[in-house]
Amino acid sequence: MRFDPQLAQAGTKRVIKAGDFEQTTLKSGNEVTVYAEQVKQDKVLWHGHGNMNRTTGNVAHIYAALVASGNGSGTAGDAIEGELVAAITDSDQRRVLASTTIDDLGELADAEASERTERPMHPALEPFAKPGRHLELRILAAPESDGVEVDPANSNARLYYSEA
Repeated sequence: MRFDPQLAQAGTKRVIKAGDFEQTTLKSGNEVTVYAEQVKQDKVLWHGHGNMNRTTGNVAHIYAALVASGNGSGTAGDAIEGELVAAITDSDQRRVLASTTIDDLGELADAEASERTERPMHPALEPFAKPGRHLELRILAAPESDGVEVDPANSNARLYYSEA
């Protein structure tokens, strides 16, 4: 997946918050889906929104401070370590058609305390997901987060996708 200047000028910005995530258990070394949106028949979706240039004003600044629920191997409130991955999957969610790492979860957690315009950017990425396919966010857990369950209610995140 890569930045697409044409998609950057198109679509409606949609927000993904931590409360939209699934409460699921992570496994080190495996990507685990924490958010999935199936594309409706009359729409297309793509990860991110806007440009890569901070001075344009049309930029999606993101953060994600994800914590453990206390179920599984982690203690409630422990920071989840690993990478956040953007993916597009087929209609059965079995085959990954495109994916890219957004950022390290530690970096994204630190960004929550930063000024909005200093946070990492998540620009519009191609390809877009066609009707029936799924737009997903996944966590590739680090070894220290193996067996930890994600706690959407106590996590905090602001990520974006676009819809047209």
